[in-house]
Amino acid sequence: MATRRSRPDEQEYDLLQQSAIRKAIGDRTLQSVAEKPSFWMTAQVDCTALVLVRGEMKQAAPEVLPTYNDFIIKAVAAILRDNPRFNAWRAEDGLHVLRHVNVGFAVATEQGVMLPTVLDADEKSLTEVATETKGMVEMARKGRLRASLQMGAGFTVSNIGPGDVDTFSAIISPPQTGILSFGAMKPRPVVEGDQVAIRQTMNCTLSIDHAAADGADGAKLLSDVKAKLEDESFLRSLAADQA
Repeated sequence: MATRRSRPDEQEYDLLQQSAIRKAIGDRTLQSVAEKPSFWMTAQVDCTALVLVRGEMKQAAPEVLPTYNDFIIKAVAAILRDNPRFNAWRAEDGLHVLRHVNVGFAVATEQGVMLPTVLDADEKSLTEVATETKGMVEMARKGRLRASLQMGAGFTVSNIGPGDVDTFSAIISPPQTGILSFGAMKPRPVVEGDQVAIRQTMNCTLSIDHAAADGADGAKLLSDVKAKLEDESFLRSLAADQA
């Protein structure tokens, strides 16, 4: 007697149950896609000065060594007051421009991506930011990050870290109006005058809620962030401003 073959849509499988955190991420993602008419803009950041300054800090062996992401958080915090449409929450009654600069950052965990927040990031030293982020990353990866530590962000950065991902566009976390995504830092060709040089660079992509901001607003924010991260004197001022 012939054995009945399964239909192509009747496949064997192993069930990977959805955690509460993964479901929440899915719900927030669906909300963002449904409610935010998003578009994206990308710029390349020359990381020569950033690598130099952080390298000097590493040689000094501080108790807490800031990550590249800590420098990014401080650079973003420094320009958000001049880009108020991105330090804001979009609501039914209009755009709520926040009076404090609170920067969220993405952390990958086994349970899913968490978004801890550095409150008043513009007023804290680089060392204070680095100490806070280190503690929150550890808590997130141990499943101990309190919900209160993921609240209040007016803007978020997502840094993919080392790897092969050059560029990606993150989804905006409602009710925020933008998120800045950084691909892997790699050596890439850069044109300098009529010469081509190899520099460490990162591609950063800004996801924008078009109901809150336009292309000109996004271009200014990208330009401002790029300028800060390429400015050796600004980066040295962060490194010198120890807590």
